[in-house]
Amino acid sequence: MLKNTPVKDALRAHLALRCAEEELCSWYDPLCIEMNQEERCLTVTFPHHLFGSWFEKTGQEALEFSLTFCFGNGIPVHYVSPRQQKRPPEPLYPLIVRSMQKKKPFGENFTLENFICNKKNFFPLAIAHEITKSQEDTRYNPLVYYGKSGSGKTHLLRAIANEFSGIRDYHSIFYGTTAKLFQEWENHGTDLDINRKYRVYCIDDIHLFTNNFPLQEKFIIFLDACLHEKKQFVCACAEPLAFYKGFSESLRSRLELGLIVELKKPDIDVRMRFIQHQCVLHNITIAREHMLLLAQRCKHLCYLSGVLLKVAAYKKLAQQDIIKQDIEKILRYSGEYSPLTPHDIIHLVAEYFSLPSDELTGNKRKPALVFARQIAMYLCREILGTSYPALGQIFGGKDHSTIIYGIKKIEKYIVINNNTYTEITELKNMCLQKNDENHRNQFFGNPT
Repeated sequence: MLKNTPVKDALRAHLALRCAEEELCSWYDPLCIEMNQEERCLTVTFPHHLFGSWFEKTGQEALEFSLTFCFGNGIPVHYVSPRQQKRPPEPLYPLIVRSMQKKKPFGENFTLENFICNKKNFFPLAIAHEITKSQEDTRYNPLVYYGKSGSGKTHLLRAIANEFSGIRDYHSIFYGTTAKLFQEWENHGTDLDINRKYRVYCIDDIHLFTNNFPLQEKFIIFLDACLHEKKQFVCACAEPLAFYKGFSESLRSRLELGLIVELKKPDIDVRMRFIQHQCVLHNITIAREHMLLLAQRCKHLCYLSGVLLKVAAYKKLAQQDIIKQDIEKILRYSGEYSPLTPHDIIHLVAEYFSLPSDELTGNKRKPALVFARQIAMYLCREILGTSYPALGQIFGGKDHSTIIYGIKKIEKYIVINNNTYTEITELKNMCLQKNDENHRNQFFGNPT
């Protein structure tokens, strides 16, 4: 096997999700894959001159899909056999070369190929590909994505808008939040004027106008007109529609006419692949254990991207390899660093319900105590991402199935019980305030 480069390793990691190991050993491992950072192009060299024709039928399609996934559209690729190495290679990747000239009006990096996911978010990505295939057919209309902050909703909506701009005039594509849509209504006089202007709507953060019923009534009329004229309507929010008590039944029923798809937050596998992708793009080398540390600490890809930029800048200025202490220092001064602990959350929940903290981690079965304990479990999982086995140890050595049952119970109560929803919202705000306080004390010292 040829010596692997970071580029080749990143591509292989993605191909392993689609291809069997025997396939990769047969057609992928013999390739030599190198990135020319100055010219921003990729060279794929075959082991011998007969390899190319067999590779074209066997693995070229899979490799090209992974190339666009890892590097996005716009990277020219040269396929070279040993007989061609003495003369400049001709580009044999016309699809990607042509796409360099295609404008991405909603952000060059926001493409469906750049949306890094695994099987957990395969369905949301497949639906995005499906609705952007045809110029006329408006499937799954309206299409609603929901997911927690950092799950990739904004990236996916921008990517969908960019895909539609490739088959339509991009001036007929609307992308923005509900606030931008309302501003458009004011600028154009009526919502009917804006309805005539656009053919595709990608609207982010529709939950921003909960409890604003006059605007919701106006939005319903606008949405009815869009659906009647078969205009594609895609929107996103942070929680399931049933979670928002401030949505009118009329609006919720119309949004539920189409397809509602959940976006899962990127797990550690996705974050690791994102780090590999960014390392290739920025031409930096980080030890695998340091990648794992970053992936464990940074739950949001946007924060992770910023941290990696700091790592690249630090390595360039220091002119030395990054060590664990350097990573810790960079994380400590990044916005993602969170000094909040499970014990902080347990203490806040105990104070909120006027209960002793040690009883929340004990085994007493009083109903009020059990309910408060389950809320503390839910908040630790929701805010800190603490694993089920770790929560079991924190809460008195309980089995992970008991933890899962308690968290699922609170998730159900949030939707059906207004009091629980209010309590969880207040406790989340208290946890965030505590987190900010801990962060300030870390830099400036505790004033007390």
